[in-house]
Amino acid sequence: MELVQGDCLKVMKGMDTNSVDIIVTSPPYNLNKKASGGGSSKRNYDGWYSDDMPEIEYQQWQQDCVREMLRIARGSVFYNHKVRYAWHSRNKHKVPSKIYHPLQWLDQFPIWCEVVWDRRGTTGHANRRCRMSDERIYQIGKPDKFNDMGYTTVWQIPPTKNVNHVCTFPEELVKRCILLSTDEGDTIFDPFMGSGTTGVVAKNLNRKFIGIELDKEYFKIARDKISAT
Repeated sequence: MELVQGDCLKVMKGMDTNSVDIIVTSPPYNLNKKASGGGSSKRNYDGWYSDDMPEIEYQQWQQDCVREMLRIARGSVFYNHKVRYAWHSRNKHKVPSKIYHPLQWLDQFPIWCEVVWDRRGTTGHANRRCRMSDERIYQIGKPDKFNDMGYTTVWQIPPTKNVNHVCTFPEELVKRCILLSTDEGDTIFDPFMGSGTTGVVAKNLNRKFIGIELDKEYFKIARDKISAT
């Protein structure tokens, strides 16, 4: 296992081309929770990481990150994100659709498969629209390997109860990505490691793991959790 505390984009630029087998990651969503004005977003987000970039800068940053990921990975990049509505006054970068969709910044990359993650429940308050219960997993880049697990493009996986992180990755979601496109001994990379779920699953499946995390507190949590696996 190789764990790095630092800025993922800077670290990735120093990594060799085709140096990992696949990437499984979920970046910050740029939710700007502390500036949000309604419903469940009025909760105290003292534990929330910085997640409030200007949207144009955020989308450019994500494009830069995905570009590096595709260079580093021999196989696919599994990239988890969500649709975000942009009606609130805090959304300074307005788009005609009033929605921020991951395809707005992923449309320049080769998407092999789009998976709908059915979270088996709802998130947020209604706010006069249907409650959201899904996210997206984009498999970017042609896979180097494929193990037919019988999965469809809709994955019904309940979210994990958040422990030590405000929005944790379900282990089952990570497990499916890894089993689809790798064999034992392959290297899994997560540039937005968070509390270390991808590393834990990789280790349990007898894969090697490289993880990067910017936040010092989350890095320590991830390091300890992976070490204890």
